[in-house]
Amino acid sequence: MHAVLKSLSAWLCGLLAALWLGLAAAPAAEVAFPAPGDVVPGANGITYLDLLREIVPDLEEADSVYRGRTVAPLRHIAGPDWQAEPPLDPTISGLAVLPLDGTGRILLLVDLGMAEDAAEGYAVLAIFDTVGKPRLVDAADVAFDRDTRFLDPFSLDLGAGRQAVLTESSHSNSSQTYVTAGIVLVGDRLELVDSIFTFDERTCAFERTQRLALEADPEGSGPAAIAATVVDTTKPTGADCGDDPVPAAARVTVAVTYRWDPVAERYRPDSDALEKLAADAAERF
Repeated sequence: MHAVLKSLSAWLCGLLAALWLGLAAAPAAEVAFPAPGDVVPGANGITYLDLLREIVPDLEEADSVYRGRTVAPLRHIAGPDWQAEPPLDPTISGLAVLPLDGTGRILLLVDLGMAEDAAEGYAVLAIFDTVGKPRLVDAADVAFDRDTRFLDPFSLDLGAGRQAVLTESSHSNSSQTYVTAGIVLVGDRLELVDSIFTFDERTCAFERTQRLALEADPEGSGPAAIAATVVDTTKPTGADCGDDPVPAAARVTVAVTYRWDPVAERYRPDSDALEKLAADAAERF
């Protein structure tokens, strides 16, 4: 009997461990790409179009195109220096939705196009509370370049009730790719932690790429730190490029950690290494 009970106990422990691991490995919320006319899950028949009209009040659909004429006043997430005019005829060219688990809130990232002669697009990140009557909590323009999207892994759980969402703005030409990642704290107000610029370059003689990785790094009982790592890789192509200079193969890792400052109530980087990396890239444009 003792052996049977011991075996049963071991089996139950194994089962509980497996269940715990299954819960721990549960996937984070995924980004969805609904049509504006789709119904918001759990929102009593409210559609995404209804929500989007909080941003573009006169938004209408005609021939499967959603277009308006007026954009509600919005700030840029990076401050006044980045403030841009919205497009004269804002058109929904992209809509992405990210649920904020356990809060009843969702994030909408909507591309409204570009104003005439603008260098950047106009992409609005908006928090909506869908509990009861859906309402707009906060919204800001998060475009740093022409095209803006959520950046995988989409969000970081910082603990202590805090969460950050990740965005990416970019454009490319035949030999260069410009990318700016945004780290945005999500609460009752959207707050920028930082923007991180990376630059890829392709020539006859070499390719140089910069790849960014972001992750939460728990430290003690407060909000987790945010670890940012850029791997800067140079690879000669081996092609015959005449007198073009050929740099040596290289791989350099640049790492910066953002930690929560409880006095300033904001995240601060532990160095300016990413700013120096961006300045170096600007000299190669």
